[in-house]
Amino acid sequence: MYDRRLDAILAAAQLGSFSQAAAQLHISTPALIKQVNGFEQEHRLTLFHRTRSGVTLTDAGRSLVADAADIIEESDRALRHARRLEGGGVSIRVGVSLLRPATALLDLWPRLAPAMAAHHPPIRLELVPLSDAPDGFLYELGRLGDNVDVVVTGFSRDDWTNPCQTLQMATYQLCMGVPLTNPLANRARLTIDDLSGQRVHLPQFGGVMEEARKYLTRNTDIELVNLERYEFDVFNECAQSGDLLLAKSIWSNFHPSIRLIPMDWDITVPYGLLYSQHPTPLVRDFVAAVAELTGGVPRNP
Repeated sequence: MYDRRLDAILAAAQLGSFSQAAAQLHISTPALIKQVNGFEQEHRLTLFHRTRSGVTLTDAGRSLVADAADIIEESDRALRHARRLEGGGVSIRVGVSLLRPATALLDLWPRLAPAMAAHHPPIRLELVPLSDAPDGFLYELGRLGDNVDVVVTGFSRDDWTNPCQTLQMATYQLCMGVPLTNPLANRARLTIDDLSGQRVHLPQFGGVMEEARKYLTRNTDIELVNLERYEFDVFNECAQSGDLLLAKSIWSNFHPSIRLIPMDWDITVPYGLLYSQHPTPLVRDFVAAVAELTGGVPRNP
């Protein structure tokens, strides 16, 4: 485990003051200075320039601080793993949110559970809340394996550029989200002609979405409204305005005032597991078990 005196060093480096660092860590200033001085003496380093106005890092200090965050994160990760093992098994942490509910994986679990129980050590599922904010989701994708092991979501077949591996499990049907206040809400299926005079919201980019966009432009009486991204507010806005919204079939119960209706096309969105480019052996075993049941092939873009 990492040397806890690094906490004092990092706090002092960030705040430029031993006294402010001590206050942040809820210890006395002399106690913090003793930790820093002891670390420097033990390792024969000078980490700080000390002045009356505060402290600044030396070259050696900057080098240590740059690496210390990774050291602490690796140590914390090792502790989390050890604690999970102590509980009589390990968990695959599945990121879930309103837009990414992991329903497909949860539905698969009864068939997957016997193999996971027989694994050494046994594997459980642990659901971890995931942000639907675009920046938050992309941040988690870049750090898969830290707080979350896998995410179940849709992805592009052709232009997937995120730093993770994928395992396609199946496909979602691309449907039309129709507010209950819209006259089309009672239809069992929609054609492109049915959409004349309607405003349809859809993402501006994406291979599958671009395919749908080209199809919809065949009817010049449809007004297409570009979305930067899917967010819950978009569903609320369409529910209030009566506008249509291109949506995946997985969102059928997402909003009580919007009904998903199939279109007369065969446009689907691949979905499956997203996981780290450098997965742990545990995650590799889990992905392999899911692949065996679904016939999916892991892919590293």
